[in-house]
Amino acid sequence: MNVNSNPQTSALMPRVGFQLVIIALAVVCTFSGCNLTRSFFLAPLEIGRENSVRSGLASRVKLNTPLSRQPGENVIPMGLDADIPIGLDSAIQTALANNDAFHATLAQIGMAEGDLLKASQLTNPSLSTMIPSGVKQWEWTLFLPIEAFLLRPEKMELAEKDCERIAHQLVQNGMQLVRDVTIAYTNLGLATEQHQLALETLTIRRDLADLTEQQLKDGDIAELEAIQTRVDALNAKANATLLEQDVEIAREQLALLMGIPDYARHLVVPLVPHCHLPDDDLETLISQAIANRPDLQAAQWAIEAAETRYRLAQKAWWRFDGIADYNGSGDQGPETGPGIFFNIPIFNKNEGGVARACAEFEAARYNRDQIQDQIVQQIRLASAQAQQASDNFNTLNSEVLPTLAEAMVIAKQGFVEGGTSYLLVLQTTSQYVDVKSRILNQAAALCRASAELEFSCGGRLRTTIPLSSINAINENQAPR
Repeated sequence: MNVNSNPQTSALMPRVGFQLVIIALAVVCTFSGCNLTRSFFLAPLEIGRENSVRSGLASRVKLNTPLSRQPGENVIPMGLDADIPIGLDSAIQTALANNDAFHATLAQIGMAEGDLLKASQLTNPSLSTMIPSGVKQWEWTLFLPIEAFLLRPEKMELAEKDCERIAHQLVQNGMQLVRDVTIAYTNLGLATEQHQLALETLTIRRDLADLTEQQLKDGDIAELEAIQTRVDALNAKANATLLEQDVEIAREQLALLMGIPDYARHLVVPLVPHCHLPDDDLETLISQAIANRPDLQAAQWAIEAAETRYRLAQKAWWRFDGIADYNGSGDQGPETGPGIFFNIPIFNKNEGGVARACAEFEAARYNRDQIQDQIVQQIRLASAQAQQASDNFNTLNSEVLPTLAEAMVIAKQGFVEGGTSYLLVLQTTSQYVDVKSRILNQAAALCRASAELEFSCGGRLRTTIPLSSINAINENQAPR
């Protein structure tokens, strides 16, 4: 029989073709991943938030902060191979560029933007179909989730707030790295100067030992006194060797923070940075910190996100589907019709989720208040430590050290001329070395407190001047 001669078959063919087209489009959309929709929603996210982290750090650190790099790459400061002294700013920039732990946290920005993209996408429609076989008619039902359109703005708002929270927290992580690098840089400078002081002490001890040997030959002193000077020289040598190891340890710690452990042996920090107290008073610093601290801003964004999450939890039971139903044949031919599917919130309105979201919102507010209290406490403590170290440094460096330097010169000259005992020379020398060591420790303590103060305030206060001498002594104050 000729199929085309059957009127019913001829009428059925267009409908079957239309249905096949719908199935084909559904299959194409399924396996293509809806690329058109992805491109549409990706467009606003291509800029990314890494630039906001970079600019936020740059404004606080007051340095260019290159953050983009590939794993395994390193940024090496110029002149490092030549053992040229590296400045504090260069060390901070190198750390921000190379520190792998910091860059691992930066990946959270990409994760947050992925969540934002996910929140912006709509739920795919569902298609249920019965394949005609034998006497079974063709049936299909299309479900379109309407609540996805209704909840999409709030879901995107929540993801956007989480992005902002993470971005500010990453800026805080960068500030913490700056603080750690500053402290490690100070420790290396302190270890270096302490080693230089030990070498200076060793030179003095050896000079005294040579003098006593000469006096022993001349018969002016006893053998026991000469032995004592030899022992003092040997102890000074042992102490210098010990402090040399401290330099190596501090160098390794700084190189690790800078992300260049293979170049640790080339790091040279000859002096402790010169630090001074900020010009602003305590209340001004606290106000500045409350306005600028990234972690406090992140906590505020966390509160707003928790509030949005609470509103979404109240709507989590929503389920509204628009339905389009089709039957292949009926009494009047093919049958189509709309419908709606929805949940009836009798037994479950997500009360547990709402209670949890409410508790999270309350916890976020407590966390914000705790961070604010911590900021105030950190600034007061760091300011007090900085003031104490500054006062001690000024007293020791401007009053005590010049007096001891002069006394040491007199004692040494008297010992050479035979009018002063070795015990007096040893006492003045020990006092002189002890005071210089205390000056170095107070200078380092001031720099550490300044680094903590800058971190607590949420930005550098320019209280640190790299590679400046802290124990500036006039030529006539140094012993000869």
